[in-house]
Amino acid sequence: MRPLQEKQVIRSTVPERDHGFAVSLMEHLIVPTFVIGADCRVLIWNKACERLTGVRADEVVGTSDHWRAFYAERRPCLSDLLLARRFSEIRALYESGGSFGLSDFGVCAENWCSMPRIGHRLYLAIDASPVYDEAGDLIAVVQTLRDVTAQKQEQADLQVLATRDGLTGLANRRSFDVRLAQEAKRAARDRLALSLLMMDVDFFKLYNDAYGHQKGDECLRAIA
Repeated sequence: MRPLQEKQVIRSTVPERDHGFAVSLMEHLIVPTFVIGADCRVLIWNKACERLTGVRADEVVGTSDHWRAFYAERRPCLSDLLLARRFSEIRALYESGGSFGLSDFGVCAENWCSMPRIGHRLYLAIDASPVYDEAGDLIAVVQTLRDVTAQKQEQADLQVLATRDGLTGLANRRSFDVRLAQEAKRAARDRLALSLLMMDVDFFKLYNDAYGHQKGDECLRAIA
């Protein structure tokens, strides 16, 4: 994993007198967004972020408690890790939860968040972007969030359909073929014996013919 090589310098095109308008614009963005300063304190917590997390801006602005909106126990957010350049921790905390990317302009990742205030988990796509001043000093990190829970659930459902039998819930032929190939390679690599146990249901056809397909399905589920 390589560190950020080119600093993204933000040169404002908004006159100083319109600074308040620029802040108001960010606060009203439809994308959930918050900004932390170099001291890890929240500078902006927009209205979309309030709706997503159930946490009001006046509860977190000026504090370092933004983690409470996403997790039941204290842990750094993606923006905190980027601000501290703790890239190895980013990989440890986020890669197992989804995709992970690091570029010269920031970090993107996905993760399950417990969301204590709203009372149920969300799977969030998270982007954290560093902001540098003209001198090249890191002055803030902007974190944006997207709720992709529905897409994640659909992906999981498709994975089940692709690998599990709809009637019994057991691994299907496709899963069997993949697993058998994996185990064969492992046995060859480690020079281990490989055994395969096959089971048959005696007289199932007679049972199915005598009691009907519905009872036959119940029988298969019970055996599974």
